[in-house]
Amino acid sequence: MARGAMSDDRLLQLVRTERQNSIGFENDADLSASRAEALNYYKGEMPDVPALANRSKVVSSDIADAVETLLPDLMEIFIGGDDVAVFLPIGEEDEDAAGQETDYINHVVFSENPGFMILYTMFKDAMLEKTGIVGFRWERSEDISEERFKGKAQIEMALAAQSGEVSEVETTVDDYTGQTLYDFTYRRTVTTNRCVVETVPPSDFTVAADTVRLGETTYCAMRSRPRAQELVADGIDPALVEKLPAHRIRADDQGIEEARDGAGETRSVLASAGSSDGLRVVETVTHFLRVDADGDGKLEIVRVLTGAEDTVLLDRETVERIPYAAITPFIVTHRFYGRSIADCLGEIQRIKTALMRMLLDSGYFALNQRVEVAMDRVSSFTISDLLRNEPGLPIRSKSGDAVRPIGAGGLGFDPEAALEYFSTVAEQRSGIVRNAQGLNPDTLHDTASGAMALMTMAQKRVRMIARIFAETGIKDLYLGVHAVIRENATEVCKVRLRGKWTPIDPTTFGERSDMSIEVGLGAAGRVQDQATMAQVSAMTEKIVAEQGGVDGPFVTAKNVYNVIKRMYEKLGIKTPELFVTDPATAPPAAPKPPSPEMQKVMLGAENDKQKILLDHQLKMQQAALEFELGKYKADQEARARTAAALMGGPAPSLPPVRFGGQVG
Repeated sequence: MARGAMSDDRLLQLVRTERQNSIGFENDADLSASRAEALNYYKGEMPDVPALANRSKVVSSDIADAVETLLPDLMEIFIGGDDVAVFLPIGEEDEDAAGQETDYINHVVFSENPGFMILYTMFKDAMLEKTGIVGFRWERSEDISEERFKGKAQIEMALAAQSGEVSEVETTVDDYTGQTLYDFTYRRTVTTNRCVVETVPPSDFTVAADTVRLGETTYCAMRSRPRAQELVADGIDPALVEKLPAHRIRADDQGIEEARDGAGETRSVLASAGSSDGLRVVETVTHFLRVDADGDGKLEIVRVLTGAEDTVLLDRETVERIPYAAITPFIVTHRFYGRSIADCLGEIQRIKTALMRMLLDSGYFALNQRVEVAMDRVSSFTISDLLRNEPGLPIRSKSGDAVRPIGAGGLGFDPEAALEYFSTVAEQRSGIVRNAQGLNPDTLHDTASGAMALMTMAQKRVRMIARIFAETGIKDLYLGVHAVIRENATEVCKVRLRGKWTPIDPTTFGERSDMSIEVGLGAAGRVQDQATMAQVSAMTEKIVAEQGGVDGPFVTAKNVYNVIKRMYEKLGIKTPELFVTDPATAPPAAPKPPSPEMQKVMLGAENDKQKILLDHQLKMQQAALEFELGKYKADQEARARTAAALMGGPAPSLPPVRFGGQVG
């Protein structure tokens, strides 16, 4: 652990001061109260709007409805199709590297970490508690497995020793074969290095008051509540861990913790905090302070791990960056904390709760009207009959005018119309229309264009929130994960990317500072996007037919492949490479058989060729025969002249020779 020019005591003093002046933890009562209120409202509990005795206790669920309506669209925007984030190449030669790094970082976030739940929790925290925060860090862990083997041969024990540690060896002799067998303990240590991504509860995070962008802050801190034995396992000095007191929930935090409960978890935490020894729950604070710790005039980020009250220094080290990313749905310019969906709809939920209670109470009073009783005219049964408010049950009295109904004042307005009005106000404030929450009966009476206009407006608000998330926390998360892996990974790993096992060497990654975030259309917009791609496909097919194939000039095989691939992606298939092959990497295609018409032409040409060849062969044969015939005649004439010369007379004439049907 490196020690700089700044002493530990001075560092503790600085983090204590910065923590006291920061916004978060127990320092801001308004922020804590706002978060507790949002969580209670989301659960349907409104302690600040108490119900009178014997009156309606109904609670409107505007915040929960809005959050649960917005979440599916946001999750589909970032996860339902293309890559969440794409690293941009810095040059033509960087195209392949940027694509591979994009695939690998997405693999780290969504396969090596629970990426879906990370984004879900982050988005939900932001919509309820103003900010959604996620942290990333490099983790090195060792998993030790131990197993006892009995009756193994020497070669088996030797093989085990090559991949682990063999100890406690005992020998035995087999009674039947006389072979020496070995009993031994096999211990294997597996070291895992990976980038860990995890969400941070907003109530356990604090930042300096002048923070706007989290990556540039001077100070931020996160609280954790591990077991004491976990700190020792992480390498913290056991003597320092012993100084940490058991965790106790502060009064300022108890409201948020109880509001988050769904099954009384806070009571269980309080009970487990009293455990002894290594099982006790302690509180630690991880501070990140931008300061000149080495005394060289340069600011650097120091990570300081302390106990709950910042009096015990557990660890310190210099780091490269603030390892957190944060989002907020409605940005307040020049401030870190923005506004949440709960901030927009809290007042609406209170008003609609009051109106719904008025409406129900009005119905209850109509069915259970108050009456005036003349006590001098009642019988012994009158009061008991009045208390039994059952249809058809008579009220007995001495005279018919013992009970007289009391007229109750009316509401003076239409509560249903008021509820409709404030529902419209909620839509205007949050941008989440009822058409997006399910089938609104009024939509059946709207024109198609009017209903589509409402949906389009809602999509614009949702996409704006998604774009804000993308350009802030999501981008910071991906750039941070990329940097952490590039700085800490030391070996090549093999992972499955786009359907293929690919070797990845993070040590060759370049520094990335620019990327593109894909923001889709959400559930409703995806159907429209699929329809658009269908039109593109039909147009491409028509162009291919007009130009007579995929050899251009307007559409090539690569263009057709891109259209098909994009259609698969819009349908939610993330690995279209399993179904279509890129023509650039496809093997040469086998030649196509000729059409029947072409086969006829080729057969006729082949027949003509064979006929010409046959005629040529006949002519060659005839020429050969004529040559042989001439040679034969010349030989016969030579013999006849020789014989005549010997006999002293003229040479005899030779008869004609018939050969091959011809006379020679």
